[in-house]
Amino acid sequence: MRCKSCLSKCRRCMVQVAIVVYIGLIIFALFNYRSHCIETMPNTLIEMSKLDNSGEGKCRLDFDTLGGAQVDIFGEPSEQSILEANPHVQKGGSWRPDDCKPWQRVAIIIPYRDRMHHLLILLRRLHPMLKLQKVDYRVFVVEQAGNDKFNRGKLMNVGFLEALRFGQFDCLVFQDVDLLPEDNRNLYMCDSYARHLASAIDEMRYHVMYYNYAGGVIAMNKHNFRKVNGYSNSYWGWGNEDDDFSARIMEAGLLLTRPPPHIGRFKMVRHTKATRSESGNELFLGWRERWRRDGLNDPVGMNYTVQTVREFPLYTSIMVDIGQPPPSMDVLMTDKSKDLSLWWFFKYYFP
Repeated sequence: MRCKSCLSKCRRCMVQVAIVVYIGLIIFALFNYRSHCIETMPNTLIEMSKLDNSGEGKCRLDFDTLGGAQVDIFGEPSEQSILEANPHVQKGGSWRPDDCKPWQRVAIIIPYRDRMHHLLILLRRLHPMLKLQKVDYRVFVVEQAGNDKFNRGKLMNVGFLEALRFGQFDCLVFQDVDLLPEDNRNLYMCDSYARHLASAIDEMRYHVMYYNYAGGVIAMNKHNFRKVNGYSNSYWGWGNEDDDFSARIMEAGLLLTRPPPHIGRFKMVRHTKATRSESGNELFLGWRERWRRDGLNDPVGMNYTVQTVREFPLYTSIMVDIGQPPPSMDVLMTDKSKDLSLWWFFKYYFP
């Protein structure tokens, strides 16, 4: 009888604890609500321009004729087959419509190393889609030389600076090489904020990984990219540089806009996952103290050497030596007293 009584008390306690936790989560969600991220339909990028007549003479897009596309992540395309299917593509991986005035001039920046198979699959998808969207564009593949740990953030910064040497761009799309857009309505264009295009990735069950997620594919105009000081140069190895970038967007007072999930769908080309950076989470806790000096305006962090610039038929290749990671990441975390708390860290991922 005592055992049954104890078991009954335990059950009641567990129910009470569950109720308290549930109520606590509701209260936490109510007081931690954020309107930092919003969903907007892609056609609003064009419709808003019509309100002040700035869209006069621009290319017309019929969204009813756009829509989902068949995306092959397993094929083995060759450069020649892509060229034959896309005769409009000009040297350097560029194109612009000649029968109308494009809405924006766009630079597609792809950080890269040793992923030619993925790159060809992506180019096979991007070139016809961007033509349908009537985008004036050029594809830049920014390749990290050497065998040191991959630094995606610094390659994005280098791509930004080097792309502007080819002329003025209204919009820069920072694109991972392994993500393929599934819907032609997901315009590769910028709004006045930061536009996260990859709002639903198949590997994440077509859900945003977490509320402030800004990885995969993101579009931003050059003014806003400079406003957030670009990406951090400090993340050597995979992970957290996109979290840092999202936090900068939030701190700079910019919205993070996304297309709705049924339009912002992407497929990920399968590959072996890179080893996650051992110091990424610890570095991220100190992002707020570093972000204004760690990025585009850091003369030391942005020290790099362009080895070659080559205009291939499908893309412009920029081979760059971005240096080596420091012997110890401690030099990047100089004042840990200013690090954010684990509580902030928790709220960032689970608002």
